Amino acid sequence: MFIVLFDVYPHRAQMQHYLDFAKLLRPELEQIPGFIDNERFTNIHNPRHVLSLSTWADEKALIRWRTHAQHHQVQEQGRAVVFADYRLRIGEVTADTLPPHGHQLRQQRFDETETGNAKVLTVLERDPPTGNTVDEQIMRAAARDPEHAPAGWIEEAQFTSISNPGKLVVLAGWNTAEAAHAWHATQIAPINPAGLRSRFVRVIRAYGMHDRSEAPQYYPAVASEAAVW
Repeated sequence: MFIVLFDVYPHRAQMQHYLDFAKLLRPELEQIPGFIDNERFTNIHNPRHVLSLSTWADEKALIRWRTHAQHHQVQEQGRAVVFADYRLRIGEVTADTLPPHGHQLRQQRFDETETGNAKVLTVLERDPPTGNTVDEQIMRAAARDPEHAPAGWIEEAQFTSISNPGKLVVLAGWNTAEAAHAWHATQIAPINPAGLRSRFVRVIRAYGMHDRSEAPQYYPAVASEAAVW
């Protein structure tokens, strides 16, 4: 299985346009063979930062969606009008505590990104209700600053679902799989919350508006002093 993490930072007046585009494309997306799920989240600390998290059976499914005509048209509108910045990280799921029904993990790619600092991501998802002690423990365990970070830590962000209020996602990036698993084993596993889904993802491509070196299709890189990523 593959995951696409699409971080978007719309212009201030364009957030609703972005969500409208997503709603427009949803029926087309659901017709793509190999598409599993997609959900959008807002950053708890920065509501302009939206994460689109999607799951795919294999890379062929991603290619089908990438070459979809209407999707391509919306991409062009997004780059030209909607987004102040964005980045995509495509990764292969190497472990999943709650895999989708009817799907099994089967490793298909063994390479990793050369441009992205985070080579491995941990994606923690917990359904509502939130605001309880367990969720606070999870967020505290993930929240780090560079001075107090565990070995191999690169980044961390916390999100809440747009369509499923109260659902929590905690995303952390690591420079090695060993660092990711060590952190999860010592900080998350002891909490052992019911309903927590943990996924480990090897990032194979990372690119955005400003760095296109790992992008699978051509768009000119955008120079900007106000880049978010």
